Amino acid sequence: MNTESTIKTSHGGMMYSHDFQLWYTYFKRRIKKEWRPEELSFLLGKPDHAYLDFEKMFQVQKFLTQESILLDRIYASSHIEAMEFHREEFEVSQERLVRFKIEEDEVKWSYSIEVPWTFLTGKKKPPAPELQFEEWKAEKDLQLESDAMLHVRQKLEALLENNYFENGATALQMFREVEHTGLVHLQIFPRHLKNVLYSFIQQNKLVVRNIENSYSFLLPDFQ
Repeated sequence: MNTESTIKTSHGGMMYSHDFQLWYTYFKRRIKKEWRPEELSFLLGKPDHAYLDFEKMFQVQKFLTQESILLDRIYASSHIEAMEFHREEFEVSQERLVRFKIEEDEVKWSYSIEVPWTFLTGKKKPPAPELQFEEWKAEKDLQLESDAMLHVRQKLEALLENNYFENGATALQMFREVEHTGLVHLQIFPRHLKNVLYSFIQQNKLVVRNIENSYSFLLPDFQ
């Protein structure tokens, strides 16, 4: 592969073992869903960079304190990835440096996690966590993208007609309304909702406001 087309970045952050366990859990969930970080930011009602900063290990503990409950609601899961950290006798919990390396090429992102802990494995213990992942870039199918946007637009138009936005709505509330299509081949991603919502804003059908540090979508004449 042409190395000139590969972009390498490295990030690091200080965290306790439990915070790493949660960070790792949310990272694996995102990869499994095939969502991009900015799509999580959107569902959380935050600017595009918010979730990406967390994934790059910026102020992990603060982010988890503020957003972990909503993240569990987004994924409809409170399961935490099992891992057992080796600790010396009388060792106290302390923050340690974790590194997160990303290589991006034309077709995928490759992730490598470097941790300062060792893990206990064996009988009746969970396996050591995987520390390398690949995330493939979505192939653009123009027809499927068009069908997804049409589905979301029709759902949102119906919600508008039924006064759904009378008291405002969050991105997550709306995503729950539009994500199910009944079609195996048609999957709705948060980006589809985001794109349609912002076209509605351009048409003055909706406005977005920051309410209690989270974006809400409301009717233009909302007081």
